[in-house]
Amino acid sequence: MPNPPIRLLDLMRQTEDPHVINLAAGIPSADFLPLDALRTALEGELASRAREMFSYHRPEGVSLLREAIRDYLGVRGVNVQSDQILVTTGCSGALATMMNTVLKRGDTVVCEAPAYYGQLELLRAIGVKFRTVNTAVGQEPDPAKWEKALKTKPKPKLLVVTSTLSNPSGATLKEEWRPRMVEMCRKMGVPILEDDIYGDLLGRGRPKPLRAYDDGSTVLYVTSFSKTVAPGLRIGFALPGKWMDVAADRQCRQTIHGGVPPEFITASFLRSGRMEGHLEMLRSVYAKRRELAGGILSRELPEGVRADDPSGGYMLWVRGGGPGLMEEVSKQSLAKGVAVVGGGIFFANPPKEACFRLNCARATPEDLARGVGIFCEVLKSAVVRKK
Repeated sequence: MPNPPIRLLDLMRQTEDPHVINLAAGIPSADFLPLDALRTALEGELASRAREMFSYHRPEGVSLLREAIRDYLGVRGVNVQSDQILVTTGCSGALATMMNTVLKRGDTVVCEAPAYYGQLELLRAIGVKFRTVNTAVGQEPDPAKWEKALKTKPKPKLLVVTSTLSNPSGATLKEEWRPRMVEMCRKMGVPILEDDIYGDLLGRGRPKPLRAYDDGSTVLYVTSFSKTVAPGLRIGFALPGKWMDVAADRQCRQTIHGGVPPEFITASFLRSGRMEGHLEMLRSVYAKRRELAGGILSRELPEGVRADDPSGGYMLWVRGGGPGLMEEVSKQSLAKGVAVVGGGIFFANPPKEACFRLNCARATPEDLARGVGIFCEVLKSAVVRKK
């Protein structure tokens, strides 16, 4: 009997094992949390508004946070009013609310291949039918390929895309294609769900989000501060556009609202002016980690297997060889104390080649080098056995 597919739940549980070098779950390093700034924010908010922090608030989110997010977005080319922002429990909460707002069982959805497995799990739970467009670093599809997928019958009800540093491949949609894609979907009447959770890790050259080219009639935008500030805050947000009232109503019925203390803490941190400097530090650290892991991969990967350089973020996407390698290599790596995730979970339909996502952020440089080395050894041995 085949093993059941690995789930997001399984990957999150793996992170608690101190004896495993975890290159699997897409979790940022706890070593670079802005703890001093967060401590200052917490103490300041407790001193000035403790009663507010522990009371009910608007389902859409604390007004101070929504105003801070408005300003944060403005710097990134997205100009909205604070009442257009829906605060959510992480980006996962934003994705779930947006998907369930616009989709129903049997609808067709256009998405990337590969795509974030959390997106795919949510879509499968709704019961949609998938239509995919192949994306990877160096293989980014031009708008004509997206257009072909959108025009195929039956008409899709949603296009889901991680526009910058797509997880897991690291692909980034070219900036000159973004307004064209938004206009194309607007004319076809197909909403875009844009996941921008890794956008801030690309650096100064990051393109404007798709939402920057829309008035809220086509693009539903989601992101969070989990990959950049602190995942434990569980602060994400959405720009639902014309679906705002329906989305807020759905979220209110599910949770009333998110945790209020983290909302005030995040608002204070964003207002402190420390965000951009913190992001510069993260980009520098993660670039060094990617370079370390990428150097080992370039020397040690077997012939026919390659690692893509995404030029940002903290993931590396390794691909090549037969798809049967994924389960074997993942199991044997874990037996040697290294957790990696086989890339099959990132596809709505089974991939035609083996692929693996490696997280370069969480392990120390020493553990990262050791873990990547073990992964390469296991992969080389598996490739030899398959010949």
